[in-house]
Amino acid sequence: MGFLRNIWNWLTGKSTDEGARTGTGLYPIDVEKLARELKLAEHAERLGKAGLPAADARVPSGPEAAAIQRVEKARQDYVDWAVMRLRVLSENITRRSAIRNLKHALQADEEFERKASHTMAEHEALLRSLGDTARSRQAELARFREENRLLREAHYPSSTGTFLRWSILAVLIVVEAVINARFFAHGLDTGLIGGFTQAGSLAAFNVLLAFFFGKLLLPYLWHVRVPWKIVGFISLMLALAAMCITGLGIAHYRDALVSGAADPAREALQTVQRNPLHLQDFFSWALFGISVGFALASLVDGISSDDTYPGYGRISRHTQDAIDNYESELEDLRARLEEIREEELKSLERTLKDAQAATAAIESDIGHKQDAGARLGTAMRNADNSLDALLRKFRTENELHRGATPRPAYFDSHPVLRPLQMPDFDTSDDESMLGEQKALVTKLLGEIQEIRARIQAAFTRQFELIKPLGEHFPNKETG
Repeated sequence: MGFLRNIWNWLTGKSTDEGARTGTGLYPIDVEKLARELKLAEHAERLGKAGLPAADARVPSGPEAAAIQRVEKARQDYVDWAVMRLRVLSENITRRSAIRNLKHALQADEEFERKASHTMAEHEALLRSLGDTARSRQAELARFREENRLLREAHYPSSTGTFLRWSILAVLIVVEAVINARFFAHGLDTGLIGGFTQAGSLAAFNVLLAFFFGKLLLPYLWHVRVPWKIVGFISLMLALAAMCITGLGIAHYRDALVSGAADPAREALQTVQRNPLHLQDFFSWALFGISVGFALASLVDGISSDDTYPGYGRISRHTQDAIDNYESELEDLRARLEEIREEELKSLERTLKDAQAATAAIESDIGHKQDAGARLGTAMRNADNSLDALLRKFRTENELHRGATPRPAYFDSHPVLRPLQMPDFDTSDDESMLGEQKALVTKLLGEIQEIRARIQAAFTRQFELIKPLGEHFPNKETG
């Protein structure tokens, strides 16, 4: 953690060093400390007593060169810090530029209309297909009504009602099987369980036969054409006959079981053919009545399972399903348009809020950038002054101990330091960009209500293009 903190402090120009608290933040050179570390006074005294550097020397002595090297290293560290600091700040400023987003936000209504038109185009083919199907079904239904002289709407149960009717059918089978089980149990070795199995099979046949008569054939009684009415009447007679024959068959089968016949089914069939109304006891007649009663209930259940006019319920359902599919697709499209509108409005608000925050951050970064450039200049001047101070310490001490030996001429000059490529902390381009961004923020603040209104108007225009069946494609007949 200490290493990472030092890296961060180096990048941001912060330091826990005492010199950093002076305000430069770039580790200013401590002249006294460095002089002690390099032992400038000791080396100056030693060399001075020896008459060194020679009077004709032209280059700095070893201790002086060491001081120059340390100062040059500090100067290079300052430049490295400045380059890194400049890069971080410049990247922050570039990343925080919101000009592109602000320009996009000023055209948010156009962007919404583009997205909405694209969405409409994506749905148009499917809407057209569903609309054509719905209109075709409407025309088919209209022809059916005209041909069959129907002025009323179709009456058929909902999906819940259909489930209820099938449930009633199942209940009829089970209840009849339970009731009849006791009648059959007297003639079976397997008792009540065997009676229920036999009764269940016969009850299912009895009830299902009557149900499908009622569902498929008896509605022809209400047909507008006489031939079909005759078919319905014949079907009614057949249904009643089938119910009676089935009921008698079940009752005779019970008689055969009670009498202990070897083949009860064969015996029941023969008895029905010879003397159908001859039943052995009251319980067989009760069984006959129960069978016919449940068959009648199933017959009514079958008739009520759809519209009483044959085919009317089916064609009406198909038509309504086609219309529902079309309307459902319309609702999906409306919901998608509303979603796009809300996304665009939220994006508009978010862009303005982010741009305002980014503008303030850029102003701060520009200030940090200017400050970093100033601090670098101060640090470089301090380094030069520190070098002068270090060299004076060495040369003054050296002169004190030279005696009569003349001082070298180069003591009167300042060494030329290695040239460094200084980073450019100019902020004119950043300030220009900031000015443009501020202008755009101000413009967006002034126009945001109008942009919201234009988005709503564009939404309304697109929404009005979504019409109910019969209006979406006005160039076609709806039937």
